[in-house]
Amino acid sequence: MDAEERGFLAAIEKNPDDATARAAYADWLEEHERPYEAALQRGKAGLSEVFFKIRRKSDGLFSTAQRAHASAPMKWATTGKMWRKVGDLHSHMRNLSDSRTYAGTPWEDIEVAVMEVRVTYSTALPIAVQKMLYRAVPTVVEPLGTSARGRT
Repeated sequence: MDAEERGFLAAIEKNPDDATARAAYADWLEEHERPYEAALQRGKAGLSEVFFKIRRKSDGLFSTAQRAHASAPMKWATTGKMWRKVGDLHSHMRNLSDSRTYAGTPWEDIEVAVMEVRVTYSTALPIAVQKMLYRAVPTVVEPLGTSARGRT
């Protein structure tokens, strides 16, 4: 660990909620070919969300984490199940009845795909409150020309 990285970590330790320090550290990690750690730092800063999926290497499909019964093979799909914490994914894998395979798929054909979704502020919608007899009813006010179905 070099002095620059120690400086980032000291700033984050001093103020763990400092999104700017975490974002700068994430950029530094990215520049130093450490994308996984960078994604985690952006997640902690609230700049992105990180998800984990189990992927079968041979065809790129994702585990749904569902089976018809305990001895049935795992179901696979183009979307699959997402875990928010790697610890939850560990628990899922460790609770399989056959530890020699991932529900019928050899471990050599399995990998964990890390998905990072960047959070981007788009706009804000106001809230109107209609006062009823015994309560207030809040409503999200959408811009003119749009509806819940996306018509303009």
